[in-house]
Amino acid sequence: MHFKLPRPLWALPLLLPLACKDPETLSVQTREQKIQAKMDEGRDLLAGGHPQQAAKAFGEAAGLMPDRTEPLIQLAEAHRRAGNTGASILALKQAMALNPAEAPDIKRKLAERYEQDGLLRQAIGLLLELREADQLGDLDILKLAHLQTMNGQHDAAFKTLERIQRERPDDVDAKVVEAEILLAKGDEVLAAKLMDRLLEEQPGLTTARILRARYFLQSGYAEYAEQDLAQVQGEDASKPEIVSLRARVLTMLGRHADADALLTEAVSKFPQNGDLIARLAETKLAQGNKADALARVEQALKAQPDCARALYVRGRVQEVQGDVKRAKDEYGYALNENPRFAPALARLWRLQQQAGENPEAMVTLERLVDTGEASLEEKVALADLYAQLRTKPERGLKLIAEALKQDATNFQYLDIQKALKKALPRKKASGPLIIRGGRR
Repeated sequence: MHFKLPRPLWALPLLLPLACKDPETLSVQTREQKIQAKMDEGRDLLAGGHPQQAAKAFGEAAGLMPDRTEPLIQLAEAHRRAGNTGASILALKQAMALNPAEAPDIKRKLAERYEQDGLLRQAIGLLLELREADQLGDLDILKLAHLQTMNGQHDAAFKTLERIQRERPDDVDAKVVEAEILLAKGDEVLAAKLMDRLLEEQPGLTTARILRARYFLQSGYAEYAEQDLAQVQGEDASKPEIVSLRARVLTMLGRHADADALLTEAVSKFPQNGDLIARLAETKLAQGNKADALARVEQALKAQPDCARALYVRGRVQEVQGDVKRAKDEYGYALNENPRFAPALARLWRLQQQAGENPEAMVTLERLVDTGEASLEEKVALADLYAQLRTKPERGLKLIAEALKQDATNFQYLDIQKALKKALPRKKASGPLIIRGGRR
């Protein structure tokens, strides 16, 4: 004889609510539970270092709740961590279209993605949209001015910075960006004084230390730049901009293998950043590996078809192989994408001068000096061309005076200075002309 076990009395309170609800309510409740389960699953996977699986979970959650932005924003973050920037940007754009009220915050995230991929113009465009809508906070303003400076928009950067400087003239972060703009414009003395003062007052000011490292590198003091960068730790140290600066320092110090390892790790983290991949290609070339360099160039151009650095490195490979014409063409292509791209200008003027094209070399050098990234050697070369071509002696004298401050007894500098002084226009005699004697 079989006896049916009675249902535990404690389960009755749990079953009663379900029994009282209609099927539609139960369906909504079940869907919400599924959504929450998928969101929790995605968060756990993301925290555990599995962004691709997390993206799948968030994608399923987004399909279950097509009217909400939260799963799309989480999906964008998962794609970003998985290195799929294109999918991350697409998810953010979908979220922005879904709820325009959240557009400002989403645009900030989108601008950050663009910056990480080296797409400065796109990042600047989004921040300008926010500025036009009066939706920029102070940190956004500083970011916009910084990006504009990096993109060669110096006057626009100063204009962006005006609001903070007007409201808080002694704002430290604004002072750092001001020094950055001055350095980019070529006002190195003013920039250096401002940087030194800021670091004297606040030794832990990371942004000022990074900027001074860039100044040291530009001035040829890579060992001092390395010392400043060694003090940059944590999340800041892994940013593409800082990684690129470290790689430049290591390259100048001749430590190509270290630069290779640093950039390889960075590219694995930011696989859509064309500039980082192209820097890695440049490092491969410096180690004599032309095949690897060209393979990385193609990878960079696939990620970012308008990557000026990738086109420049392809030109460097052609130059190393002795094909000067194709090298000049590639440098030209790079400059079509970014007219202020200093590495291409730095190689192009040398090839022009070697070919006896001194007027063309002079124009290219002028463009390089105007970027604020010319070395002392390049400034001297421009002054020398002014002396040879007997043009713009006043500007040439300013450039050579800067060189003489570093080495006052340098015979080459003194000879250029002498030639430039001879090229100065003669002053006309002042006062009335007096004719002595008379007609006989």
